Amino acid sequence: MPVKDDLPTPIRDNHQITEAMTDLYDRYYTSHEYEKRYPKPNQGTLHFLFENGAREAKNILDFGCGSGRYALPLLQQTNARLTGFDISHAAIAELSRFLQDNPHAERMRLFEGDAQILNGQGDYDMVMLMFGVLSHVGDHTARLATLKQLRSLMRPEGKLILSVPSIFRRRPFELFAAHWQRMTGKARDTQKEPGNILFTRNIDKQAHQFFYHLYSVAGLRAELQEAGFAITALSPESLLPEWMITQHDLLGKLDEALLPLLPAALGYGIRAVAVPA
Repeated sequence: MPVKDDLPTPIRDNHQITEAMTDLYDRYYTSHEYEKRYPKPNQGTLHFLFENGAREAKNILDFGCGSGRYALPLLQQTNARLTGFDISHAAIAELSRFLQDNPHAERMRLFEGDAQILNGQGDYDMVMLMFGVLSHVGDHTARLATLKQLRSLMRPEGKLILSVPSIFRRRPFELFAAHWQRMTGKARDTQKEPGNILFTRNIDKQAHQFFYHLYSVAGLRAELQEAGFAITALSPESLLPEWMITQHDLLGKLDEALLPLLPAALGYGIRAVAVPA
């Protein structure tokens, strides 16, 4: 029986969130637990990228690229130049290893650490924020700053493609607990914002705390509008949990076939395309 570690100290401000997410994803990738949990891209999301211009794009930024779950298929199937960025050194090291024998590696460059390193590094016609990356950034102020930075890196006709976790489908117990803390006056710092939650998962036998912001369609639309974007397309990211459809091909195909019947708000996540307004 695995030993249950003590719960980590609650993370409260944006600086602590960044440190915690960096440490968490370094361990996630070093232990290879991430690739075991999500061994391949969500095929429906990959098709969504192609349907919304990835095949024609010339310069793509994958912000929060991880070990290349989406960047590597795009590198293989398009002629675009790709930039991958992640706060996790371990994720970028893993992606670098994957690129060593890749015949298209010269079309990809990698950055890690502080996102400010991206300023002045590109003029992108597509920016990707996939599988909840935006939700890990921090509170509304931090997310808005990230979105505005990405908008400044885009061409006027560029597209932002992102997916975020749905508030109606994810983590109901943690969502209620956060709501109760606000109602009872016990919420502190980032937890005062509705939609912000903390949850704990053991990675490589060590407890790590995830920060997440859960979105409604209206909340996502308002946040993007405040950052200078207008949504042009919305869809559910999946019906079933991501790990299920990326570990089981048949479930992935069934899930993608059922998505047209599901409102975007009721997906496990929400996919969106936005353009500079």
